[in-house]
Amino acid sequence: MIRCAFLLAGLVLTASVSVPALAQSPGPAPARVAVAPADEPVPRAQRAKARQDCIAEHVALSGDDLRAAMRDCIQAKFPDVQLYARDGVTRDGKPTAVATRAACKTEIDAQGLAGSARTAALVACFNARRPDLAQRAECRKDARGKGLDGDDLRKAVDACAREARS
Repeated sequence: MIRCAFLLAGLVLTASVSVPALAQSPGPAPARVAVAPADEPVPRAQRAKARQDCIAEHVALSGDDLRAAMRDCIQAKFPDVQLYARDGVTRDGKPTAVATRAACKTEIDAQGLAGSARTAALVACFNARRPDLAQRAECRKDARGKGLDGDDLRKAVDACAREARS
């Protein structure tokens, strides 16, 4: 009986000590909200979750059908943000590389050029219309000349392009 009394007294004492301690201890840390960098319209975690959901919805598709369905699905999850190039225009309003090449090809074909003169004219036209992509291509060429590939290549091209813009 005495043992039970001591045990009960110990539980009451422990409870009286731990309750105020719990009341004073800080609660769980508030969840951090991922902030997207200025050039990322949707945070990576949200995009990854949307991608997983869309893949689960379109598991039976493959190839171009899957690619088109995924673009439509992910864009539907973020309707206020233009995630992909559309109608020959990139997210930031510049003409896409494909649209630029097609326009340059039409322009050069109208001039009736052939051979190396045609190739040089196409390169000059593209570089004039999209100097940012021309700079990245030059950076990539330099980085590959140094033997870089994979993640190192990407980082070198990004750094080079950033330096060229500033």
